[in-house]
Amino acid sequence: MARVMTLVIAVGFAVVGIAGAASAHHNTISGKVDCATGGGWAVTWWVTNSESQRSEKIIDSNRPSAVPIGTFIDKGKTGTFYETVTTKPSSGLTLSVKGYWASSNTTVSNSGTIPASKFADNCGTKTVTPPTVPVIDECGPNNATFGTVPTGPWTSKLNPDGSLTITANPGYQFDTRGTKSVTYPKPKDSNVPCPSTQTAPPTVPVVDECGPNNATFGPVPSGPWTSVLNPDGSLTITANTGYEFSNGQTSVTIPAPVDSNVPCPTPPVTPPVETPPVTTPPVTTPPVTTPPEVLPAQVRVVKGAARKLDKCGTRSDMFKVAKRAGVVYTVKGKVVKKGVWIHAKGRKVVVRASAANEAFRLKGQQRWTLTFTNKSCANGPQVAPNTGA
Repeated sequence: MARVMTLVIAVGFAVVGIAGAASAHHNTISGKVDCATGGGWAVTWWVTNSESQRSEKIIDSNRPSAVPIGTFIDKGKTGTFYETVTTKPSSGLTLSVKGYWASSNTTVSNSGTIPASKFADNCGTKTVTPPTVPVIDECGPNNATFGTVPTGPWTSKLNPDGSLTITANPGYQFDTRGTKSVTYPKPKDSNVPCPSTQTAPPTVPVVDECGPNNATFGPVPSGPWTSVLNPDGSLTITANTGYEFSNGQTSVTIPAPVDSNVPCPTPPVTPPVETPPVTTPPVTTPPVTTPPEVLPAQVRVVKGAARKLDKCGTRSDMFKVAKRAGVVYTVKGKVVKKGVWIHAKGRKVVVRASAANEAFRLKGQQRWTLTFTNKSCANGPQVAPNTGA
C-alpha cells in the first residue's frame, strides 16, 4: 500500500519591482511521497499560483525533471508534477522554483521540503533473478545461438563476440551486492551432424562388346553420389554428405566386370573364281588388306551438382560441389575443391561446371547461382551466472 505524507513547507520570497504591489505574489509548494512500483520512491509535487488574476511562468527550477523551466501556471491554479527517486535521500528533498508574473513584472522564489523520514525503507531497489536464456543448436557445425530472452525488468544486448549482456532496469538489481548486469558467454556448439538420408546405390551398366578382355562400365547414373574408377577396374561409389547407403555405408565398390570373351563374327569367305588359262602370263594382284576397324573411344556422361548451406548471419554461409570424376567446377574462373564445404565470400556465388577432358561429356545443369540471405540470429540463452548464493 502506498505511503502518503503531508509536506512540510519552507517558503521564501524574492521580490522584483514595486514592493507594495509584489508582496502578495508567491507559490505554495506541497507534496507527498509513495513507494514506486518496482522499487524506489514516487514523489508528487503541487505548486499553487497565489494570484487569481495573473498567470505565471516558472523561469527557474532546481528539479527541472519534475518541474520543467518554462512551465506556465494559470491564474490561481495548481500545477501537479511527478518524479521517481531511486536513492533514499539522507536529508530532506527540496523543490525550489522561481515564478515570474509578467502582468506585474514580478519575480518571486519559493521552496518546499519533504523530510527524509517520509521516505520509507521498504521502498528500495528490488532484487530479481537473472533470466535463463535458451540456446538454439540445430544440427550441423558452429551454428549455436541464443534464443529469445525472457521478458522482465531488464534489457539485453548481443555482443560482437557472441556473448549476451543482461542489464537490470532502474530500481532493480540481480543480487544483494547491487549487481546491475550479467554477461552470458557465447553458446558452445554441440557439432552434432545432421541425420543422413538413406538411398540405394545405383545400378551401373556393363558394356561388353565382342572380342576378348574389353568389358567396361557404362555411364554411372546421376544421383547423390560420386564415382571413381579404380586401377584394378573396380568402381567405387561414394554417397554425398547427408546421404548413406544401406546398413549405414557411405561407399560401395563394384568389382571389375567379367568379360564374356565372345568372339567377333568372322565375315564369310568368297571362293575364288576359276578362269581359263591364257597365253599371257597371269597378272599377280597383291592381296587386298582390310584395315582393322577403329572403334570410337567411349565417352562417359557425367553430371555436376552444387548445393548451399544458408544459416543466420553470414559467417556460416557455405557451399559445396559434388565430388564426381570428369567434372571441373570454377567460381570466378578459379577451380574449387570438390566434396568439401567452402565458406561463401559474398551474398551470391556463381558456380560453373565443365567436362574435365574429351573422355567425358557433361549432362544437365552446368551453372548454379547460389544466393545467401542475411537474416539475423535470434538472441540466445546460456548458463545463469553465479549469484553468490
